[in-house]
Amino acid sequence: MLSVLVFASCNPIMDDESCIGGMTRKVTFQMTMNEVSRNTRASWSDGYVNGESVPFDNRIAYNALRVRIYTMENRYIGEAADLMCWAIDDNNYRFSGDISELNLAVDSEYKVVVLANSPATTANIDELYFDIKDVAYPKGYIPMWGVKNFILGNDEVQDLGTVALLRAMAKVEVVLGNQMIVNGYSLDKVTLNHHNTQGYCLPSGWKEVSETSELDQEDCMNSRHSHSSEIIALEEVEQGKRYWIYIPEYNVLHTSTNRPTMNVTLRNGTDIIEYPASIKFGSYDSTGSFIEKSDVNIVRNHIYRFNITAISSGVEVEYSVLGWEDGGTWDRGEFAYPTYHNPIVPDYMNPSSVITTAPVMKYNNTSNREEDAFVAWFKMTKPVGQLWTPVINQLNTDYELRVYNHLGERLTEQTQWVASDNWYKIVLIPLNPENSGTVVEFGITYHQDWMPNDKSIYLFINGKADEIAWPDSGNDPKIIEIKQI
Repeated sequence: MLSVLVFASCNPIMDDESCIGGMTRKVTFQMTMNEVSRNTRASWSDGYVNGESVPFDNRIAYNALRVRIYTMENRYIGEAADLMCWAIDDNNYRFSGDISELNLAVDSEYKVVVLANSPATTANIDELYFDIKDVAYPKGYIPMWGVKNFILGNDEVQDLGTVALLRAMAKVEVVLGNQMIVNGYSLDKVTLNHHNTQGYCLPSGWKEVSETSELDQEDCMNSRHSHSSEIIALEEVEQGKRYWIYIPEYNVLHTSTNRPTMNVTLRNGTDIIEYPASIKFGSYDSTGSFIEKSDVNIVRNHIYRFNITAISSGVEVEYSVLGWEDGGTWDRGEFAYPTYHNPIVPDYMNPSSVITTAPVMKYNNTSNREEDAFVAWFKMTKPVGQLWTPVINQLNTDYELRVYNHLGERLTEQTQWVASDNWYKIVLIPLNPENSGTVVEFGITYHQDWMPNDKSIYLFINGKADEIAWPDSGNDPKIIEIKQI
């Protein structure tokens, strides 16, 4: 926990609001690297297990700490000058700075932005970025950011509460399981294929929140495209057992050719066993095998831990996404992950909890081509204004997708396929009778502002359990396989 002391005053001539003439007011607040304990789709579970932090994860370079003051319209006013720091105990520090020259007005609300371990501040801090070589373990410092709104009062000493800091990097760990060690194996080397060399210091959406804990953690990714194919080594931190590395965010889902993987080298006595590209970022089943199309992004302030439990033709791993723990709490706020009826149903007027009909379709050359088409109903309710798109893996010359609203009106523009309390009817029509026997992969995607304009993410629309799964429709939770008969 870091405590910060800032001195504040105002100029009664320059300010429209009242201020205390000649008084230097002290504004105090704390900084903390909070535990991030929240739900996430990335972990395929209801929440994170807390991950242990080490001193490197939390340390602050005092010559790289900046306290910046903004108006509520995000107009930059100035920085606290002459920052000083002294230790209270092993876990608490106090900072002091002078903002007397910033002409802040009593009873006015301001935004305090704290930048820790960041490069020299630019005029536009949205463009502030770091380079991986400057922050590498064990000599570097992880860039962090935090924000807190406050109303300047008349009291000489004012407590602004806590400013939580969000780390701008992710931590990746590879651990050799205990049973593997008992069986005589050691982890000899781990390297990473594909990574970004740079990262933005600030998360997406920072201007819209009044404190760090309001930031939507599923929307905060703000990766800087700086891809490198150079193979880099993870740091060995427990001999023969544990390796880790700190890296910038990476849009794994937005590339099909340069997705990060890890190479693992094991040793058993004098035998060296290499497993190239054997670990991917995504979900693993109960046998330790990677689940295809379960890839996840590498996002700031997350720990990605891979525990090697066995070997066969490749390494078998247990995978977890962890909160970065350092005491304290995190109010996770409302997720931007869409709320929708899962799975889509054949009949919205009477949606059964059990889907009994296999998804099939048949070519029909009559005037009513929809008669033998695949038909399903879908509803997404949140976020407000969220667009969604039905997609298939076939050419539009062979198949046609149509969308109708609950009134039966056809919606031909994608801007009309938007989150609503009402149902939408999706129709997939075969156009070529020669495609009989073809299996079409059907999915529903969505796009959000933090994504590149031409990228999107699949929803989970096909369950694995009988009561929420389409029969004979494949094993991918993002895809419904529809057969043309």
